[in-house]
Amino acid sequence: MDASTRTALLVDDESISRSAHLSRLEGEGYTVFVAQNQGEALSRAKSVAPNIIYAHLGASGLGNLSLIQALRSDDNCRHIPVVVIKDHLDLRATRAKLRAVPHDSW
Repeated sequence: MDASTRTALLVDDESISRSAHLSRLEGEGYTVFVAQNQGEALSRAKSVAPNIIYAHLGASGLGNLSLIQALRSDDNCRHIPVVVIKDHLDLRATRAKLRAVPHDSW
C-alpha cells in the first residue's frame, strides 16, 4: 500500500450508522476497511495496519472497551489511534471515563 494512502478501520455492528460513517470517511479520502465485531476488528487491524480505527460505541454497550484493551495489548496494533464514535449519551461510557467528541471534530 502506498505510504500516502490514508486507511481507516471502521468497527460498527449497526448497519445504518456503519453506512453513514463509511460514507463520511470515504468522503474524507480514507480507504476504509470494515469490521462488524471484535474478532473481525482484531484480525483486520493486524492484517491491514490502518492509520486509525473508528469504533462505534452503539446501543450494545461497552463492547468496544474490550476491543481497545485487546488492541493495546498487541504489539502490532498498540500504536494505532482509536477514535470512539458514540451516537447518544451513555452513562456507562461516562463512568468508564470516555469523553465524547462530536463527529465534526474527527
